Amino acid sequence: MVVNKIILASAVAAAAVSGAYFYKVGLNTQAGDDFLAYVPADTPLISLQTNAINHYEYLTSMGYQNESFADAFDLNELTPEQAFLLAYFDGYLNSASNEQSLKNYLGTGDNVKPLLYTLGMVPVYKFEIENPTAFWATIDKKEKETGATHEVGKLGQADYRRYVLATEPSAEQNLGFVIALEGKVVTFTLDVPMFGAENTLKMALGAEKPQHSFADSGKLAALQTKYGQNYQFYAYLDNQEVIKGITLKGSNQLARQIDVLQQLSPEDQIDVLRQPTCHTELTAIANNWPRIVSVASYQSKDKQLVMDGSIVVESNNQVLINALKTVRGFIPSDEINRDSIFGISFGLDVAKLAPAISNIWNDLTQPSYSCELLAEVQREVRGENPAAAVSMGAGMINGVKGIQFSLNDITMNLQGQYGPEFEKLDFLFSLSADDPSLLVQTAKMFVPQLAEVNIEPNGQAVDLSALVEAQTGMKTPLFARMNDKHLTLYAGDKAAIGSEVVLKQPLEAGGLWQAYMNTSRILEFATMASELSGEPIPEEVSEALTVEATLNFVFDANDKGLEMRYDYRIDKSSMNVANQ
Repeated sequence: MVVNKIILASAVAAAAVSGAYFYKVGLNTQAGDDFLAYVPADTPLISLQTNAINHYEYLTSMGYQNESFADAFDLNELTPEQAFLLAYFDGYLNSASNEQSLKNYLGTGDNVKPLLYTLGMVPVYKFEIENPTAFWATIDKKEKETGATHEVGKLGQADYRRYVLATEPSAEQNLGFVIALEGKVVTFTLDVPMFGAENTLKMALGAEKPQHSFADSGKLAALQTKYGQNYQFYAYLDNQEVIKGITLKGSNQLARQIDVLQQLSPEDQIDVLRQPTCHTELTAIANNWPRIVSVASYQSKDKQLVMDGSIVVESNNQVLINALKTVRGFIPSDEINRDSIFGISFGLDVAKLAPAISNIWNDLTQPSYSCELLAEVQREVRGENPAAAVSMGAGMINGVKGIQFSLNDITMNLQGQYGPEFEKLDFLFSLSADDPSLLVQTAKMFVPQLAEVNIEPNGQAVDLSALVEAQTGMKTPLFARMNDKHLTLYAGDKAAIGSEVVLKQPLEAGGLWQAYMNTSRILEFATMASELSGEPIPEEVSEALTVEATLNFVFDANDKGLEMRYDYRIDKSSMNVANQ
């Protein structure tokens, strides 16, 4: 029971500190650079900015003002101190409905710059404020509302308040959440007395410096060299440091903290992972997948906020990456999704799919692992190589390089003579292949009704409306076009233009998967679907879609590893409406 309550306390603290990460408030440029000297070079996790951004615009554009930490917890099970943390961060989100109230709540200025990192497993978050009086006034108010109490302390130049989070605290299990202020720099972190000599509070508050710092490691410069200096956000999770800490005693700060926990409450699974075979094999895997890196840029333009960047699972596993690179297929240009409701594309070179799957399967199943945890996973993966079955299926659509669908417009007449019917339908489907006409002939073998359809590879439109009406009874326009690389099926004026765009594009590999959505138009679509089904739109869905924004994602495999690129654009005027 005590362990469960300690876990609950830790969850509350994790929500609070991770909240600080997602709801970024930060340091000025010089302060941020100075504080990197207090970040250990072997930190498993770090997130930083190189330039300050407008706090209110960023927070509102992400839609965080509609969220609540308290919803994730049973408030009846929380202590006053745990409830205080949730109330503080929920109050922060509520204050984001107004720019001035946000600044008053935190005591911050207009622009912000975050710094988050971990000391082993202990999170540290720092941000700069302009008005300490306003900052402490908010803290005092939330304490009074929840009945929370705090302990006062001082380390170096930092004055701090400590809130006991353990439900049944003891000398060993006296987990505390710390809010500290040094000058105008605030620190949120955890105080973990059970770590003993490995407790990180002094280093978190700047009373101690690490022997090897992130500032002197060259890691930020290396990130900028590898991914570009045009980004403002840089972050990574270091898988190598995490695996080292879990599998090898005393190897880094994380390992030493785990050592202490093992002495206090041994876990058999940790002992298994720290066997020499597991350490060796897991280290090899971590070396193949060293980091998860995130980079992003953020721009505030006259009418738009734009965030673009990528998340990369770095990989040195050349077998897997090369296999995925071989199956990359055709993805149409972003132009065809402009003003659409949503669009999705799969770039896939079907002819190379079976060999790629075979290579990946062989890599996952050989050599045999000795570490029991890995061996169990490997046994589940083993079995019949799926490449043979994939090869048989792929033979039916051999030569395919990609498929795409986008929905531009759709309206329904709910009072149609024979039930709901389309008033307007505008969509585009495209199939890209080495020889699309061969695929059409194959389709005719399975769908006899297509035998009367003659689509020549000359790019000319063929009207399929009569065929659709004859087979379905639906009166809706449908056209097809084909050349030597692409087949398109479409309805509507926007799709007709999109069809021409696709037909003109060379059959070049552009990625593995792409998706696009327009939030305000998705809301229109959801509203129509709600009217048809009679089911209301969930409130959280409608709130999330209120802000007018477009999102574009591309998943790809390249020399860096597995990459998800994204582009997020939001209409500033809609942000004010969403906050009302």
